[in-house]
Order: sequence, then C-alpha cells, then structure tokens
Amino acid sequence: MAELIQYFQNIYVVVYLILLVMSQIAVLALFTLFKTRRRARRAKVGLSEHRLLSHANELEQHRQFTKLQAWVFICQLFGLPILLCVIAYFMSNESSGIIDSLTISFLLMFFWLTFVGTDALKSLLSGFAFKVLAGFKKTIQVGDVMQIADCKGELISLDSFHTQLKQANGYVVTFPTAEMWHRRFACATAGTASSPCEIPFFLASNIGADKLQRFERRLWNELQNSRYVDLSEPIKIHFMQNKDCIEVNALVHVALARNESVFKSELYRAVLLICALEKISLSSCELE
Repeated sequence: MAELIQYFQNIYVVVYLILLVMSQIAVLALFTLFKTRRRARRAKVGLSEHRLLSHANELEQHRQFTKLQAWVFICQLFGLPILLCVIAYFMSNESSGIIDSLTISFLLMFFWLTFVGTDALKSLLSGFAFKVLAGFKKTIQVGDVMQIADCKGELISLDSFHTQLKQANGYVVTFPTAEMWHRRFACATAGTASSPCEIPFFLASNIGADKLQRFERRLWNELQNSRYVDLSEPIKIHFMQNKDCIEVNALVHVALARNESVFKSELYRAVLLICALEKISLSSCELE
C-alpha cells in the first residue's frame, strides 16, 4: 500500500487533480462575478436586483453556464493527462513512471465517474448507443409520430441524453434516451413522412339506408379532397353495427405526421356539417 501511495506522489498527478478542481471553482467564480456586476448595474438605474431578466433569458444563461462547466471539465479530464505526459516526456528524467501514474490516475477518475460518481456518463453512453442503433436500423427518426408510455406526439429531438415528443396540444414531453432500451414504444410512421390515421364516428342506429349511403359518399369526398391526405395510400371506410349505434371508421394516411391533429379537427367539423345538412342523427352513447 505504501508503494502504491508513493507511486502517485509526484507533482504531475497533484497538478492534474488540482487543475480539475480549480477549473470548476474558476468557472463558478466567473459566473458569480458576472451576476454580481449585473445586479450592481441594474441597482444603479433603479431596477430590481431579484428579477434580472425574463424567465426564458434566465434559463438560457443557466444552460450556458452548465454547458461551459461541463465542457471545461470534460476537456480537462481527457486533455490534461495528455498535455502533462508530453511535458513530463521532455522535462523529466523519470518520464516513464510519471506517464504511468498519470495514466492510472486518469483511468481511476474515469471509472469513478462511470460507476460511482455520477450517472451522467452511463446515460450518455447508453443514449448514444440507442441513437446510433436507431439511425442504422431506421426504427425511428425525427419527424415520426410515436407513442412512448402514455404520451403520443411528433418526435422532434433524439440526442444522446434526451428524446422529446411534441404532443398535439403543444406540450413537449422529454424522456431520457438511455431509458428507451427499457420502454415500450410504438412508431406510427416507421421512418416515413406519412402517418396512418383512424377516425371513428358514431351514428344513430335508426338512420335509414339512404342517409347512410349519402353520409358515406360525402365522407369519401371530404377525405379525397383534403389537402392533408396522402392519396398514394388507400382510403378505407369501415362500418360496424353496434348495439346502440353505427360505428364508422375512416382510415387514411396523413401526408405529414405533424398535421394529424389539424386534419382530424377539419374532418370532424366537416362531418358535423354533413350531419346537419343531411339531417343525420349522431349517437349519444359511449362505447366501453
């Protein structure tokens, strides 16, 4: 044990560890100094010291600080050992032992970050592997309509750390990419731009055959004339007689997956107008 401790007792290993710590302190000090000076400038003109900028600008500055802190640490973690090894090779007579000490110090630091210190590196590696595999297999890609857990939306981002879905209501849901290995997900577009879409309608069970035929013909025209429908894919209309209603399902492909919610809204509006003009009763029942 004493020999191992003596093995690391050289100025280069000490400098390596000190610079790793001091760099983070220096970045934090610069950020704190910047905020202090900004408060002082605002105080001189009579502005509030607490609410410095808009919420979005405050978040952006914190993101920039986090990125700077991470990049400084990563560059020093990987770059400092190489630089110190080069200096030791030209400046010291015991360069072989110093280089070995720096190499072991770097490996110990790397494995500590990987398995003990933080989950960030594990998440990065796992997320990067999923992203590469998805890119080669083309399982999913940005622009696809997906469902992850209970959330459905357009995939707007897939990076090594985060996967983001934009839902029809505008909310953006974020999932850790590393967890995609363990989650069930469904992709409606399977790497293509168009998205299959099924829209159900429920008509009253007592409407006559002539009204049902007119409804089908008007619905067919609406689907064919829609600017959102991909006409290279077949359009289908299915009927099902239930106990209290007639279920009509329109199956089409939306040309751009992100327009699915707009297409549904316009189609529902058109169907309501059709029913009003043709005096077709809609069902008031709720299917289980």
